[in-house]
Amino acid sequence: MITASHLYQFVSCPRWPRNEFHGDPRDKRGPSAFLTKLLADGLHHEEIIYAELQPARVSYTPGDKAAGAAETLRLMRAGVPLIAQGVLVSGRRTGTCDLLERRPGKSSLGDFVYEPVEIKSARSVKPVYRLQLAFYAHLLADTLGAWPEEAHVILIDGRREAFTIESVREEYERMLAGLTEVADGAHTPVHISSTCGECPWEAPCLAEAEKARDVSLTYGMQRRVARVLRQKGVHTLEALAACEPPVVARWTGLKLAQATQLVTQAQVLVTGAARWRGGLQFAEAEVELFFDIEGDPEHDVEYLFGVLARHRDGSEVYRAFVAECPEQEARAFGELLEFVESHPTAPIYHYHHYERAAIKALAARHAIAPERAPAILSRMRDLHRDLAASAVLPVYSYSLKAVAKRLGARWTHPDASAAQSMVWYSSWLKTGERRLLDLAVEYNADDCRATRRLKEWLAEGPGAPFEPENNEPATITRRARSPV
Repeated sequence: MITASHLYQFVSCPRWPRNEFHGDPRDKRGPSAFLTKLLADGLHHEEIIYAELQPARVSYTPGDKAAGAAETLRLMRAGVPLIAQGVLVSGRRTGTCDLLERRPGKSSLGDFVYEPVEIKSARSVKPVYRLQLAFYAHLLADTLGAWPEEAHVILIDGRREAFTIESVREEYERMLAGLTEVADGAHTPVHISSTCGECPWEAPCLAEAEKARDVSLTYGMQRRVARVLRQKGVHTLEALAACEPPVVARWTGLKLAQATQLVTQAQVLVTGAARWRGGLQFAEAEVELFFDIEGDPEHDVEYLFGVLARHRDGSEVYRAFVAECPEQEARAFGELLEFVESHPTAPIYHYHHYERAAIKALAARHAIAPERAPAILSRMRDLHRDLAASAVLPVYSYSLKAVAKRLGARWTHPDASAAQSMVWYSSWLKTGERRLLDLAVEYNADDCRATRRLKEWLAEGPGAPFEPENNEPATITRRARSPV
């Protein structure tokens, strides 16, 4: 059966549902701690909404979808105002909708229709939510005799947003057609990208791509571009490395600079050696600060600000400013500002744009003095931008962990990630177990040290070795997203 979860997977990557339908279950990893947390948070939010709205719940023996569908139909024919966990079936498609809401209108049931409602532990309506609801609307059409006009999302803060099914129907039907072909066994080329980290089938796909030296291993390779290149006979890293950038630009519609970057990246992966574009200048300083933030965007809190202060004599001190509960964010942020301001001439190094964006947002949220944030932002230097401008590396991902591990940086907890840090923090809030909060701090400290190691390597300049230790393989980015 094709479900709404399969549709979500297809939107992320067609290989995901392909493996669900046809893959070897032994190759599938279990859910991460972060995904488990998201699912638990979602169920908790659902129960809060159900307690408020008091819908009629569809009751049936677990696993007996036919019984669930029959009970759902009985409740709909009876005109029940709200139905929770309604089971809908049409042909080879099935889904369980959070809420079915009776609305005025005309349908085969009488002088009313039902519209689908989903309850999401998110702060905004994501495009995939609209497609999921179109899936449920499609299922409802069999019972109603026509598609419902609207669908609705209830967000984490209780806000409700509605949209017309017609606004997404064309895209939905295109996605469903592609998903149906995958379910029927259509070929789906492997494609390695930043979304692979959320997929339980990451390992077999990466193994297949590495064995084939697939062109999608090139960092920054869009799925559309990979498809065009394959149509032109460019299937492997070696084939792309041999291409002329103007030709790639003409084939794909990319700008010449983008095409050049892809070809260069493929060449570096083929040779296994970093390629420098040029050196960087770093000013001498008595103290350097290496900065990293841990935040939970789903709940809109920055809970940990870490700073590693390194002195000219090589000594260093790590400081963590922690919001032990979300209400302490302002206090932790204020302490961070005071510490950074106590080193008024120190450069502040960070990796990627998150820290800069967070400082701006926090300054506005907590109404700090207008001159404080600009004084700090002017000293911040993004090492990711420096790296992109100065070198091309033989890696599949330019995440801090993927790059710094190749430079010898190590993490106290090797499998830790920003997503895992969120799990530790959430668990700390629920249990009060101090060790969980300490784990998040340890991870942040390792990130700060990794940032320092990268800066040291960049300062060495062209000729600095970039060699994997113990033949450690390149890795892809792990990126967490909310499930359906």
